[in-house]
Amino acid sequence: MKTRSIAALALGLTAASMAALPLTAQAQERPTDFNYVGAGVSIGELGNSDFGLSVNSKITVADQVSVRPGVMSNLNFSEPNGETVFLLPVTYDFNPITNNGRLMPFVGAGVSVSTEGAGAVGPLVTGGMDYRITDRVVANGTVNWSIYGNSQVNGTIGLGYTF
Repeated sequence: MKTRSIAALALGLTAASMAALPLTAQAQERPTDFNYVGAGVSIGELGNSDFGLSVNSKITVADQVSVRPGVMSNLNFSEPNGETVFLLPVTYDFNPITNNGRLMPFVGAGVSVSTEGAGAVGPLVTGGMDYRITDRVVANGTVNWSIYGNSQVNGTIGLGYTF
């Protein structure tokens, strides 16, 4: 229950920060067209666990549009309530919101596939932020809302290598 409250709070903060952003075009100080692959920690509803590991990535497909495939797992493959979630969202990448051009929010939607029980497939709503630590390293945080059966909210915090 505590994890669900934390996940709901994180989703609310992400939504509030997105609503506060200006939607008009801004001059970019740093481009949003970078790609990365990375790993991190997943937090939230994952089978019988509140924590797991994640692999995340970003592939730019158009001006400020990206595909962000990812996998989250509680690594409990031998038990019936172990879960791995595959995510395939398409996101809109906002212009940087900091003066140094390193903090870049995004929102999007896509498909979520869960292996828990008999499995489930459903819509996905996602939002988060990328922070360019260096030209080659990016920190990222994402909140995901998978809408199927018992909807679940979870997120990831990780580091990625840009290319």
